[in-house]
Amino acid sequence: MDMYLGIIKVILIMAGMIAGIYLLSRYATKMNFRFGAKSTSGYDLKKVDTIYLGYKKFISVVEVRDQVLVIGAGEKEMSLLARWKKQEKNA
Repeated sequence: MDMYLGIIKVILIMAGMIAGIYLLSRYATKMNFRFGAKSTSGYDLKKVDTIYLGYKKFISVVEVRDQVLVIGAGEKEMSLLARWKKQEKNA
């Protein structure tokens, strides 16, 4: 009987820890805390989309200020596939 009580205590403690981590992450997101590196560069870099083609191979569309870049990357190399100026939307 003592063994079952011990198992129940462990399960309840683990559930409490998981709930605490979840609530802490929700609070951090709500308060706009960011975990990880902060970008201080002025490049206005934004990843639009990425298509994975295979192991360590992908094509990515990236916006940098007023340019749109299509980048292809393989296991050992990266190359610029296309570049054009971003068009502003007129409403």
